[in-house]
Amino acid sequence: MNAPDLLHLLRSGDIEPLHAQLSDLQAQFEAGKLHERDLLRAFHPFQTSDLTLSDGFQKWTEKRPGTYAPHVALAGWFLGRGWEARGGQKSNRVSDQGWRSLDHFLTQADGCARHAATLTDNPLAAWHVIGLVSNTRGCQLSLHDVQTQHYPDWFTRGVADNPGSFVLRRVMLLHLRTEWGGSEEHMLTFVRQQQDAGLLGQTDMQRLWAEFHSCVAHHAQHFSQDHALAVERARIAAELDPLQSEQLLISLTGANASPFERLDALRRYLSAAQQENSVPSSNFGWAVLNAEDWIRPELPRITALLDRAAQDGDADSAVLLGHMQLIHPAWGTQSARAVLEIARDQGHTAAAETLAYLSEHTSAPVEQRREDILKAADLLSGEMSWHVYQQFPEFQRQFNLEPRQRFKYLHRAADGGENDARFELAQQLRAGNVELGEDGLLRPVDTQPLQASLDYAKHLLERAASTDHAPSSKALKAARERDWQAETARRVKLRAVQTGPVKLGEPAGERQARVPWWLIAVLIVGALRACAHFTDAPPTSEVDPFRLLEERAELSQQQDLIQQVADGKLKAVLEGDQVKFVPVDPRDH
Repeated sequence: MNAPDLLHLLRSGDIEPLHAQLSDLQAQFEAGKLHERDLLRAFHPFQTSDLTLSDGFQKWTEKRPGTYAPHVALAGWFLGRGWEARGGQKSNRVSDQGWRSLDHFLTQADGCARHAATLTDNPLAAWHVIGLVSNTRGCQLSLHDVQTQHYPDWFTRGVADNPGSFVLRRVMLLHLRTEWGGSEEHMLTFVRQQQDAGLLGQTDMQRLWAEFHSCVAHHAQHFSQDHALAVERARIAAELDPLQSEQLLISLTGANASPFERLDALRRYLSAAQQENSVPSSNFGWAVLNAEDWIRPELPRITALLDRAAQDGDADSAVLLGHMQLIHPAWGTQSARAVLEIARDQGHTAAAETLAYLSEHTSAPVEQRREDILKAADLLSGEMSWHVYQQFPEFQRQFNLEPRQRFKYLHRAADGGENDARFELAQQLRAGNVELGEDGLLRPVDTQPLQASLDYAKHLLERAASTDHAPSSKALKAARERDWQAETARRVKLRAVQTGPVKLGEPAGERQARVPWWLIAVLIVGALRACAHFTDAPPTSEVDPFRLLEERAELSQQQDLIQQVADGKLKAVLEGDQVKFVPVDPRDH
């Protein structure tokens, strides 16, 4: 059975064939008749946040209590839900709701997997989930721990039962990544230990070295901004393992390498991914979206890879198909709406947001646009909850919402990481217009703010300011210590919470305009192209000073344009297939 078949059995509650299939694979593995790769591939589909599986898991664990397969699959599902809640952004941009949910689901995943590890003789899949949970929490090992081989139990016990396991060693190597709290020396020490131990075959050892160089390349590009080192190490990785040509493509894109080099890396990766039935990473999507028309010959293979992965349950691939449709409409890629709707129905927030962007971008009827926005908001999208709050009367009429739900969406938007909503809610709390009850619900009041309200308001402003939200930074600077104490705080004077219509993408009151992410992305690509002239500039002796001044002026203009759009001073107007930017008229506010 393939991944869709297994998930269909679980979703439909057809437990017996599902349980028999996975239990039989586990028995074959323990008898030495099945490779670890095939075993883990069978359990991997359950590492999803698909909410439609909930009832199936309950039925499975009730019908087969005390058995291995349902518990390790359930642990993978908890892990997938944690990853979904966190999202793919950097840690300082993860929302409060994201951190809470991540911690909750990681705890559930670890506990469930550890219980599963007691239910069979060789619980490799359970140790694998525990290792992934550990990686998500970050590296806790010192260099001395690695040098003395003081590794966590999921690795030592797993390798004791599976001395030749490449998968566990790969997860342990990833655990030691620099950006997760380890270092290059952590990783290098570990890989040399595995080589000296001689328990891996030559091919697997070569793949482990490739993973090491790929990790170094990733950190060099995204954290150290050392693009030359990133490309150098990614080339080594790709020579050792063709699948690492994906990292080479990503590094070459970051270095703004020639289209010929990037196309060659892309083709090598697509061939390897097809052979290995591999799923692309999110950074692969970034590289594709930053490509130009040189990528067109490979678009059929790219879309086939993504469509296969999406059909197998990978929501990120569905989202990438949608982003390609948004950012590069001239490529003529297939409509992503069908696979995105499936992913949204399964509870994937990014898929729901992408559908909302597509509805707006394709000028769908306003009722359809509101429906897509509301569905994303109900999947805890901070951005879409903010839109519902801003345009609440329209949503209220169309969907028969209760008046009090307006505040629910404001709270959800702020809790979901939307900076404008954080600022709005913080100021409303400080004004004594709303307060957060013990039940966690936001309700309107008209009173001196409570201490809990002031504490929460300060937290919201600090979270927004930490990601460079100018109004929040300004509010924090203007506040005095007495403003954060209930006994001495002055009620901030604000207008009543706005209830009138606000057009999508336009400001509420005096707040900044919301700029669609895909529009910013297009502008950033333009700025990156301008930067590329500096990256590819000839040696100093060959520099044309007049050409250099022109390039610097072009780059400055690109950066200034991005900032003015982000600040709400300019707005985009589509004229045919061209995007033009015109000043925002303050009277439109």
